[in-house]
Amino acid sequence: MKAFTVSVRDGDIKREVNYGLKESMAALLFQPALKLNSVSLLRQDELAKKIIDSGDELLLEEEEYLRLKVAVDTVQGLGQNDVELVRRIINAPEIEVTAKNKQD
Repeated sequence: MKAFTVSVRDGDIKREVNYGLKESMAALLFQPALKLNSVSLLRQDELAKKIIDSGDELLLEEEEYLRLKVAVDTVQGLGQNDVELVRRIINAPEIEVTAKNKQD
């Protein structure tokens, strides 16, 4: 998950800062609009940890991706700096994974 920067204003000064991609993806999972119950909260926490702990690539099960997609579709109040976050979630490629046979 390649990092990117966004422009922010600090008074009259405009500067580029790193966008916390993993942290922002994880935060989406806990939006109040999702109305999580206790079991859902714990499941979201597991997924958030998986996202935070991922390296350069994040491989999610279909069910995990759908939870992230529901979260990004549900959240309101996103701004221009969040466009790349939304784009990466919505346009994430689907990867076919097959089990590898063990050779004895």
